Amino acid sequence: MASITRFLAALAVFLPIVYGAPTQTANNLQPEILAAMKRDLGLDAEQAHVRVARELKATEVIEQLKTSAGNSFGGAWLVDGELNVAVTDEALASEVTAAGATPVVVSNDLSKLEEAKKALDKLDIEQTLSKRSEETGIAAYYVDVAANKLILEALSGSTAQASDLAKQVGLTESEFEVKVVEEMPTTFVTVRGGDAYLINRSARCSVGFSVTTGFVSAGHCGTTGNTATTSSGTTIGTFSGSVFPGSGDYSYIRGSSGNTFSGTVNNYNGGSITISGSTASAVGASICRSGSTTGVYCGTVRALGATVNYSEGRVTGLTQTNVCAEPGDSGGSFYSGSQAQGVTSGGSGDCSSGGTTYFQPVNEILSAYGLTLVRG
Repeated sequence: MASITRFLAALAVFLPIVYGAPTQTANNLQPEILAAMKRDLGLDAEQAHVRVARELKATEVIEQLKTSAGNSFGGAWLVDGELNVAVTDEALASEVTAAGATPVVVSNDLSKLEEAKKALDKLDIEQTLSKRSEETGIAAYYVDVAANKLILEALSGSTAQASDLAKQVGLTESEFEVKVVEEMPTTFVTVRGGDAYLINRSARCSVGFSVTTGFVSAGHCGTTGNTATTSSGTTIGTFSGSVFPGSGDYSYIRGSSGNTFSGTVNNYNGGSITISGSTASAVGASICRSGSTTGVYCGTVRALGATVNYSEGRVTGLTQTNVCAEPGDSGGSFYSGSQAQGVTSGGSGDCSSGGTTYFQPVNEILSAYGLTLVRG
């Protein structure tokens, strides 16, 4: 108790700073940050500066109270810039108030919940995650200081498993909560032309070009309903339409939320090529291709509107080139300068001896699905 008393004396000098003028750090908020805070938090410039100043100083108050309260510390959190501090000992409430924070008396001390969370980290639950379907999986777990509980987020088919895990690390029903979430988390990625993607986590193709709602690729890469992921397993979209064989070899993959679909193409030399349009090139024009197996190769257009007889069937309306390609390059970007031309369909030969490659014109794909090309 004596340590808290000494701390309160120091606060008599400190609190005017917390609730007074913004600190130098807060004054350095850039215009872009202020604009975002106005958009997302409804704060004008003065309110934003004051709030950030309070939040910066609140971290120091929290650390001091955490040390002073010891095992009675239940956690701390901010609500619109105002500090709340939880304690398990009601006798400490007045000291928290004197420190300029709102006291909340709770049942569970923070250290117990954090230890339970660490115990979960040591459990082998990877086997469950690797076998998850759309209905099962433990998405995340964390200490919610405001709720004074350990929270486990799980898909609907794994709520019982989540409860069992919490009890396995020594928590009672009042010390944890299982929340149902709709989907498992994934990392976010930037998708660009020429990048590799997997179909149903198996066969590999290459991204053609980004559109405002996803990307386009070859039709033989996947059928409607197939899932497109990165090689690391991040879901980037679902096949919304696919044509092959017949009148073309093209597909539209509707993108997953959270990912960025860039108007660029991987140059496989550490950078990207910006795409500014989709003006079709004439016969004899120079043309290049980007794909996840062989990278970038260039050549010229030999013929337009070619019909190709694949083993799966005849495909009409393709463009013939003397650019080489190999398996896995399928669906990748064909471009002339900064103009998108199409997506790799197939051909013969390879990039060691040379070959012939056909591509599906991109403008036909855009027209077929009513898509808009993303421009860099």
